[in-house]
This record gives sequence, structure tokens and C-alpha cells, in this order.
Amino acid sequence: MKYLVTVVVLVFVIGLLSVSAVSAQAQPQSWIVFPAAETGPVGVSALMNSQARLAGGQVARTIPQLGAMVVSTNNRNFVRQMRAAGYIVAPNRVVRNPRGPVYRDAITPSAAGGASNPSFPFQWGLLAVRATEGWVEGRRGAGAVVAVLDEGFYLNHPDLDNNFLVGQAVSFVPGETVQWTLPNGFSHGTHVSGIIAAEDNTIATVGVAPDTKIVPIKVLSEQLGYGLDSWVVAGMLYASEIGVDVVNMSLGGVCDLNDPQTGADCKATKKLYDRVVKLMKLRGVTVIISAGNDAINADANPNLVILPAMANGALAISATGPQGWASRPAADPRRPASYSNYGFKLVDFAAPGGDFSLFGTPEGNAGCTVAGLTRPCWVLDMVLSPAEASSDGTFSYWAAGTSMAAPHVTGIAAQIVGANGGSMAPNQVENRLRRYAEKLQPKSFYGDGFTRAKK
Repeated sequence: MKYLVTVVVLVFVIGLLSVSAVSAQAQPQSWIVFPAAETGPVGVSALMNSQARLAGGQVARTIPQLGAMVVSTNNRNFVRQMRAAGYIVAPNRVVRNPRGPVYRDAITPSAAGGASNPSFPFQWGLLAVRATEGWVEGRRGAGAVVAVLDEGFYLNHPDLDNNFLVGQAVSFVPGETVQWTLPNGFSHGTHVSGIIAAEDNTIATVGVAPDTKIVPIKVLSEQLGYGLDSWVVAGMLYASEIGVDVVNMSLGGVCDLNDPQTGADCKATKKLYDRVVKLMKLRGVTVIISAGNDAINADANPNLVILPAMANGALAISATGPQGWASRPAADPRRPASYSNYGFKLVDFAAPGGDFSLFGTPEGNAGCTVAGLTRPCWVLDMVLSPAEASSDGTFSYWAAGTSMAAPHVTGIAAQIVGANGGSMAPNQVENRLRRYAEKLQPKSFYGDGFTRAKK
């Protein structure tokens, strides 16, 4: 295939770390304080402000939509004092992108045009969710607007640039722009955006809803390798205020209720995200979040809280992926991915996230050829999407994770919203997703079903 030039670069990104384990090191004195009672978006009370200062806190910024504030303090008794005064105090934790291995391929678009979406033959996920069947019925996402909350974005990627709403893009990471800030490299946010809405052109891949517009919202720093809860919450609230229809959050972590240091904080953080998602849904936003890549059975581990995926009202997505897609005719894209979190109390839907379980095996390391392109067989089990437009060139990457599963669902949601005229209540979107989904067992992994664009 003349549109893809081999670049043998294999990058392994460190997997998801326990948020609870690293939060104390990263921001041990930063807290999000909010009233125990839900009083609505009335701003931060003067009483709470003064009580926080009396307890030794310095207000870094306010979150008026929640009546909350971000406070830094050196007072070890700050949390106890504020809780005694009737407030909820959540740690301003570290939040990361769940990640696995990635594989990079250069894109060489034909100046004279060429095949439509030349990388389409590798997009097994599109066929698995019946995205193209939605297109046949006119559901391409036109009129829908999706916010992607993630790390930096390559706003100039030629397979996405016309679908990015740059005028509404914003960064909540101090000192960083929405545009990717490192010299080169894999952009998780661009990859997620491409799964949703890569353009229907002659460049490389195509998105589940290629006519959807994307608002890139930066809440994680590629420089630091993480974000903070306060940045994520700010991005969620901003998205709810600018009229987007769906929000994709391929990020999160695990909090342990039994941790003697941070366990009590898990409940506070969950209440924080519960309130934000509730407000978003009241404003008409469907919230879709990756379930996480720790292979955790949430039902068998009741002490573990996966956030923000477990926020009330959010749709948490587990990941599926074939094993030997390019070498085994019967390889099933609906197969549970080896790394995906699952459980009745966590998962709402499943979707293609890819897998890398054959890596290192003789079969996986062997070469497989699809549409004239030869790659290690294990690579082709992952999800291909735009992910870099740097001084090195323009690239798509294969990657796998629940981070890739969530945007497949988001793309289907965008198809649904667009077909409804560009506006639809979250409960209506969820009901339509359930109606179209293929019901599979076990329900603890698939939730209400494997996501599809058509029943």
C-alpha cells in the first residue's frame, strides 16, 4: 500500500498506575472542598472560604458551578477541621491515561488523491460496531459535537484538522497549550479523537462518525505524564457549558477504600465526580468514560473504586479485541480484551479496544500481510488511528486499551445524536445505545451489550 510507509518503531508506555499510590507524592497538600449538601451552582460561600483560611488553607481557585474550591495547605489537620465543619474534602489526585503498547506507521498521502481512507482495511473495529451500516442510513455524526478530554492534541493532523473546533479548544493544564507540547511522539488525545471522527478523505483512517466535530480539551499534561482531578473537573464543567452533546474521557485510575492513608478519600472523590456528571447530564451531555486497563473484576474487589468511570450517570466502557485477527479467520473482535476492567457495578457497554496478547509469541511476532502491508501479527489486533503530526512527519499509530474502546461508543453516540438533529437528552442516547447493542454474556463484562450502530 503506497499510502503507508513502514517505520519500525515500537514504543511501550508504562501502564496505568494506581492513582491512590502516587497522589500523595504528586500533590499531597492540594484538596477540593465542597459543601456536603447539593445547593446548586450558587458560587462559593463566604463562610466556606473563611473557614478554609482559618484551617490554614490557601484558595488556589474556585469552582463556582459546584460551590467548591481548590485549596493548598501545609496544615495536617486541615481535612479533619473542614470535615468537622460539614464539608466534603477530596484530594486533588493524580489522573492518567490508561496505556499499553503502541506501534507507529508513517502516512504518505497521495498528492493526486487516491483510494478513499486507504487504512480502512485495518479498521476491524469499524466493522465490528457496524459503523458503516450507520453511514448507509445517513448517520455520520453531522450536527453532533463531541468534547474529548485528554492530553495534548496535534491540531494540525491532516486526518483530523477540519473536524477540530479549534476556536473552542482550551487547556486546563497550567502553562501548556492545547497543541501537543513535546517535540514528537504519540498523542493519546489525537488517537482517541481519530477513532471518533477521523475525516472521510484519502489520508489514512476514517472515524466512526466522520462528520462529527471535536472540541479538544486538555486536562492532562504530556510533559508531566498526568493531570489532576481539579483539571479534569474543570474540563468537564467547561464542556457542559459550551453546548457539546457527548464527552469522551479515556482516563482515570483506581482508589483503594482499604488503604489506610487514602481510603477515606475515595468516597469523597466519588461524590465529587457524581456531582459533576449529574450537572453535565442536566445540561444535556452524555458522558462516556473508559473502564480502565488493570484486568480488575470490580465485583470481586469491592474495596476498589475506579474513577471517574464509576461516577453515577457516566457510561463506563470495557474493551474487546481479537486474537490473531490477521492470521485466524475465526478471530472474534468481540472477545474480552486481556487487560480490561469489568464487573456489573462498573461496565455499561463493551466496544473494540484492541489487544496485544500475542506479543512475544511465535505467532504474534510472525509477519501478517493485509491489503499489501506486512506487520507483526500482534500489531494488527490493535486499533489504528491518527496520533502524530510532528517535525518527524505525519503518523497513525496502532494502540490498545479501554481508551480506544470508549471512543468507539462515543462515535456511535455521535451518529445517534446527529441523526436526531444534533440534540438529544442523555437518557435517550443511552436507550438507543442499549437498543442497538448486541447482548452478550457474561453481562459482568459486556454490561448492556457490545456497542453497535445498528441492531
